[in-house]
Amino acid sequence: MHASNSRGQAPLCNVKEMKITKSRNLYPLDFLPEVSYMPVSVIITTFKKENVKRPLEGFGVLVPSKEQENGLKTLGTLFSSMMFPDRAPSDLCLYTTFVGGSRNKELAKASTDDLKQIVTSDLRQLLQAEGEPTFVNHFYWSKAFPLYGRNYGSVLEAIEKMEKNLPGFFYAGNHKDGLSVGKTIASGCKAADLVISYLESSSQEKMLKEGSLP
Repeated sequence: MHASNSRGQAPLCNVKEMKITKSRNLYPLDFLPEVSYMPVSVIITTFKKENVKRPLEGFGVLVPSKEQENGLKTLGTLFSSMMFPDRAPSDLCLYTTFVGGSRNKELAKASTDDLKQIVTSDLRQLLQAEGEPTFVNHFYWSKAFPLYGRNYGSVLEAIEKMEKNLPGFFYAGNHKDGLSVGKTIASGCKAADLVISYLESSSQEKMLKEGSLP
């Protein structure tokens, strides 16, 4: 099997664009289902600790959609410096905030300045963070995560079919075993183990054919 993809990454939406050959013939990918993706902007901010009047303890906070009625527009915020103390100077609070998703798809595409104001406003309500952030960084992902719908079963079936029909092809990611970071990492580790096992098995078969094994 041979596969090529100029983008260097292969979420399911990009697999269809790959040129995969099996026994020197192009492997058809027309059985892959369409998957919808949600865009997300990630805004990194820091505030002086003295300006955060209600520094909640924990991993972070999720913002229910109902809270939009109260003016909150973000999806949630991770308290990054609380989870990982070395990520920021001791006098700063570091936050990672998410905007967009299925709730506000268009808002995810907003400018850094607009998103900065949205995030600052939400953190002011949630944490009583006063003043402006001392640092801002912005990352935009047009296809941040797949939207699991009624056809999710067909997605898993398509991945299983590819892995079965293409020896040496292993798929990992948030399509297969869940959206969370932990599950995505676990999916990657599982795929890595399968790759190692496959390579070791292939190497042993080759050595047997060549008569180099006792």
